[in-house]
Amino acid sequence: MSNGGTPPQPMTAARRALIVQRVLVNGWTSAEAAAAFDVSERQVDVWVADFRRSGMASLRGTPGKTLAARIIQLTVLLPLRAIFSGTARTTRPLFMRKHTPQPLPLQRLGDERRSRD
Repeated sequence: MSNGGTPPQPMTAARRALIVQRVLVNGWTSAEAAAAFDVSERQVDVWVADFRRSGMASLRGTPGKTLAARIIQLTVLLPLRAIFSGTARTTRPLFMRKHTPQPLPLQRLGDERRSRD
């Protein structure tokens, strides 16, 4: 699938949208779109199926949609979040001020001048 010596372009949401458009609107086959954009045919099929299922939101490619990302979130990130929030809850009072500073009384300019006269 390499196109010679040029490096592959980054796969942005706009490029994924263009590939899906070529297949759904222009009638290209997955193989034609894959060859034109230097991606695998299977990936084109996945993007088209995701687009049919979820619409434009599927083109953003959010990392949270994959099964591996969900497993990592449940097994690693959520427990770490609980640990850090518990630690913050217990240590926060140690760094808080014991008393609230009282505001200083302010004098009006007119009051000072009258007291001198």
